[in-house]
Amino acid sequence: MDPPDWKAVDLGEPDARAALASQLGAVDAGRGESSLFHNLAWLLEAEGRGPGNVRAYAIAADTGLRAYAPFVLQPWPMRFRLGEITLFSRVFERLHINAGPIIAASVVPAAQESLVAALFTQLAPELTSRQLIYLEGVPEGGAVARAIASDSTRKRFTVIEPNPRYERRIVRLPGDFDVYLGSLKAQTRQNLRNTERKLDKHTGGTVRLLRFSDQGEIGEFVRRAVAISRKTYQWHLLGLGLRDADALRQSLTAMAQHGWTRCYLLECEGTATAFMIGYLYAGTYYYVDVGFDPDWEKWSVGTVLHMQVLRDLMQGDAKATVFDFSSGSGVHKKRFSNESRMEANYLLIPRGLRNAMLVGAFQVTNAVSAALVGLLEKLHLKAAIKRLVRRHATGNAPPE
Repeated sequence: MDPPDWKAVDLGEPDARAALASQLGAVDAGRGESSLFHNLAWLLEAEGRGPGNVRAYAIAADTGLRAYAPFVLQPWPMRFRLGEITLFSRVFERLHINAGPIIAASVVPAAQESLVAALFTQLAPELTSRQLIYLEGVPEGGAVARAIASDSTRKRFTVIEPNPRYERRIVRLPGDFDVYLGSLKAQTRQNLRNTERKLDKHTGGTVRLLRFSDQGEIGEFVRRAVAISRKTYQWHLLGLGLRDADALRQSLTAMAQHGWTRCYLLECEGTATAFMIGYLYAGTYYYVDVGFDPDWEKWSVGTVLHMQVLRDLMQGDAKATVFDFSSGSGVHKKRFSNESRMEANYLLIPRGLRNAMLVGAFQVTNAVSAALVGLLEKLHLKAAIKRLVRRHATGNAPPE
């Protein structure tokens, strides 16, 4: 039997939006696959979005929703890079979904794969030549990964993984910080404690963690966090960082109205030295962004910030049970996590001659970049060159 059709939901229509919202609580059926990034309020209110920036598809059943798939429409540059240097880019509009559709627990695994594959088949003719599908944080071996690998999907899309597969790192929060530290390796535990003591001694005991969660506090947090971001290599070398303060302020304020915003600054000697942006939703803290002042790098303020945030989430009024480091890998994520799972990110690019040429060029530059990085690692030069480039970018940056 063919899987049922996915129906587009008109999110600009209040009644349709309300009907969808009323059914979303049941579709996950306690499986824990739904996240902040599937929530309609997040999709429609965060990051300056509205109904025109989101597409939602659903499959209804007599007992409620069988499946739900929300996509955020956003511009995305396909960057052709060598290491951290961008040679050129091609701008697409991507339909971005986190992890994949949410499918009711009553749907058997084989049927789940068919439903996801049917969604990709249905979307293929709707995409323009400048649109693609981006799936972030897809667990290995699940229904979504199998659907991506299916013949029906590969027939319509060129599928590439823009990044190496990674372990998604999370922290299971036991409710007691010392118990959490006990779940880490002895050497890691000792290093973290030494780092915190070293900074406290250097600053004369002036280290403070500041939490920002109320609407009236957001303006101060954004102002001080942006000041830190302007000093980083991400800002000067990669064109990244907190570049749109107004959009960030709007997003954090909108989520604060729902009680989800939870951001932090680490203050040393009265100066903000590191920031973390995140949201606390349904017991999970979603880590979104972090940055630290390079002038304080030798004192590991980013590490101390992470320690103090985890302590606050366990010992404060947060009632958080999970700290989710989001997609991607990182040394600091591995250091603090006590659980992980393998994930991948996927681009589904509609087949065609022009897109085939772009994909070929993208794969060639990625392969050359990976080969150069591998050579530098063999020569034990990668870390030193990376530090040199980043320090040069921040040290020679013109004043704002």
